[in-house]
Amino acid sequence: MTTRQKLLRRLFSGWTAVIIICLAVLALWAPDLDLPLGNSDDGRIFGRAGLQARNFWELGPMESRFGAIMDPYIRAEFDVPPRSEPPLDAVTYAHHPPLRLFITIASIGVLGDNLPALRITDFLIGAATVALMAALLRVVGVSWGPALLAVMVMASTGFFYVFARHGISFSLLLAVTATVARLRQIEKPPRWALAGAAALAALTALHSWIAIASLGLLVPWLFVGTIQRRRKESELGSQPIRSLGQLVRLGWSPALSAILAGAVAGGLLTAAWLLNATDVSELSERVAFRTGTDVSTAIEQRNFSLGEFLARQWRFASHELMTSWWLRLLLLPALVAAFVDRRTRGPALITLAVAASLTFVFQQGAWIHRLWNFPWLAPTIIGLAALIDAARRTLRGPAAKLRWPLGLAAAVFPIATLVLVVAGPTRDFYLTDPADAGAVVEEALATAPDITDADLVWITSGLSTARWASYYLDLPVWSLDESKLDEVVASDLILLRNDRIPDFVPDSAIARALAVGESYTLITAAELAK
Repeated sequence: MTTRQKLLRRLFSGWTAVIIICLAVLALWAPDLDLPLGNSDDGRIFGRAGLQARNFWELGPMESRFGAIMDPYIRAEFDVPPRSEPPLDAVTYAHHPPLRLFITIASIGVLGDNLPALRITDFLIGAATVALMAALLRVVGVSWGPALLAVMVMASTGFFYVFARHGISFSLLLAVTATVARLRQIEKPPRWALAGAAALAALTALHSWIAIASLGLLVPWLFVGTIQRRRKESELGSQPIRSLGQLVRLGWSPALSAILAGAVAGGLLTAAWLLNATDVSELSERVAFRTGTDVSTAIEQRNFSLGEFLARQWRFASHELMTSWWLRLLLLPALVAAFVDRRTRGPALITLAVAASLTFVFQQGAWIHRLWNFPWLAPTIIGLAALIDAARRTLRGPAAKLRWPLGLAAAVFPIATLVLVVAGPTRDFYLTDPADAGAVVEEALATAPDITDADLVWITSGLSTARWASYYLDLPVWSLDESKLDEVVASDLILLRNDRIPDFVPDSAIARALAVGESYTLITAAELAK
């Protein structure tokens, strides 16, 4: 094979296609780098990260509790009266592992306190999820055609388009699973591979709760896989293991030591960061709260049944093309295929276990946040790849010529779905419409910069967890209803949702608003008395 032929082969390899898909994802997200933060998961998540990063650089590591302080936003559960000094815990948020926050802090420090700097690292991590899924599928032995088609399907879903950009995804979960899958196949990995595996395990333990949970499953998977490989390669064959010591010797390996060392180191760093800012009792209370069935938010107060919970989760999955009808139809066949195929069984079981735990154990969080259903995409895509690969293998002999034509025809489905997601109601509902709230605040700041002289911001019906308002205005936020009108002073700001204007807001106040958008309006409290 000539040098030119080798170069052409590399250029037209599967990894070239993966890179193209990653770049396409980034190209679709890039216009949203400076999208205003608004009344959505995007505003809630990036608003908090922006406040915490800003406080880290303004207060320093120690006073900011290493990025846990999100002053001036005050957590509603502390019931702090308006215009009073909040306790430190009320402006502290440390309920999740800190890796994403640390990356955001670094980005803000290098690029400045602005929206693109706030988002760029999360966008890159989200796009890398495509490559990491492809790597996992290839490591376990899935052919390039099915692997590429599967990652195209993943990237075409509304779930991926909306939530993968937040950085709170299963990217490192896929990376460490692919690493363990490879280590299961190697008796003596090179030192650099062991060092990389340890570092990756540490980062995974710093990334998210589901990533930490996955490590608890990957360690025994690596242990069992090592036993199976060694027995297969040695004279032991099917001879029974006669003692615990023999079992440990068979399963223990340098790779297992590296993964355990990294996981423990990352876990200790996560624990140290959490406990530096939040005591054990608060963390325990949050776990109890999230595992319950009582909902207490600014939007609803209720208790839900299992039937109501399941129906709501299905609505989340089907709402505004978060997943297409054909992908929902393939869900069960895909999961069955994943468990039937020995190559994908382990990764599918691990990713399904952590996704199901997040949904069904922490039901209160899954009831409120559509984001909590996002990890289900991982086992679904792994299963879909197994299903497509099984279909590919059935095309043998002369029928094998149909593999690529059928694959290209099947690719039309995710491409068409992605067009609908980007150009249709998915983007409007989850991103651009809620961003109007931030656009209104940005407009008011541009035309009346002295509004930051106000003491606080009030939000009314239809708005909740408005960390983004504190991010823009550097003011605390309180919810306003008729019972609190006596606490409002003329200089206060009031943010309204246009389709839920309270009765106590006169029409004249809207006419003299600081800024009016399609969905939200910002007024001064002085207008209430006119």
